[in-house]
Amino acid sequence: MSNPTISYSKGAIWLHWLIAALMITMLFFGEDMIRHATGSFYPSLHVSLGVSILVLSLVRIWWRLTHPAPALPATMKNWEKIVSETTHILFYVLMIGLPLSGLMSFSTESAKDVAVAGASVFGALPVPALPNIGGIGGIIHGFGAKIGQILVILHVLAALKHQFWDRDNLLKRMSPL
Repeated sequence: MSNPTISYSKGAIWLHWLIAALMITMLFFGEDMIRHATGSFYPSLHVSLGVSILVLSLVRIWWRLTHPAPALPATMKNWEKIVSETTHILFYVLMIGLPLSGLMSFSTESAKDVAVAGASVFGALPVPALPNIGGIGGIIHGFGAKIGQILVILHVLAALKHQFWDRDNLLKRMSPL
């Protein structure tokens, strides 16, 4: 069993890696799912993955509020702890905000593209129709995705720095093994 002072709980670890895989897929390939679709499969996949991220992120937030995080390594500088906390808050904002802004932009995008208009959630549910608010939802969604790409790259680089430069075993906190 995990020692909560050394690593996150198994539930938090699995939620982290599942959401990370979905977020990385969407951040780096999500636009292609919408822009280069000839049928409704890829837009539906995009919507379904977005809904999955939203639901899993709400579960993760609940889990995080009910399960304490392990302490950061004592060797971390104060500014590193502040950057880490800020980055994690921004990730949570994006994990909720990107799916919601995507939903806000759906009416505008579906009016432009019949393939997007045919999208469904998991092939079973229609995408909820929201009032068309113009392009603002898409602008927020696109800007958030770019911020997310930068954060993912910085997050990975910081984790590698801690593991191989600082050698403080920070990655052990989130290891599923």
